[in-house]
Amino acid sequence: SAPALRLRLHAKDNSVFADNEYLIRGVAGAILWKLAREHVLNGRVEFSNRELRAAAEELRLPEVDDNLEVRLVLLQRRLAERGGALQIEKNGRGRFRLVVGRRLELV
Repeated sequence: SAPALRLRLHAKDNSVFADNEYLIRGVAGAILWKLAREHVLNGRVEFSNRELRAAAEELRLPEVDDNLEVRLVLLQRRLAERGGALQIEKNGRGRFRLVVGRRLELV
């Protein structure tokens, strides 16, 4: 069995590191951390844009124009470029799935 994928968050700027390599920061980093935390705590993999918007304060989304869809596409592309154990797949209008290929460990 493969070792756990260690995700680490730097709360100051929401930088997320995967196995000690920089992955993403800012709002997209906060989104990734929220998804990973929900997966680790509750086993969830299905999410919606609506629930992310409801967590706007936690994610530090701007009040006027949050560009949530653009941030999700950026996160999806970054994860695909890395080709690692985490991916995001669209699975319907306003819905997406976190694909987890290795056990996650949050630091």
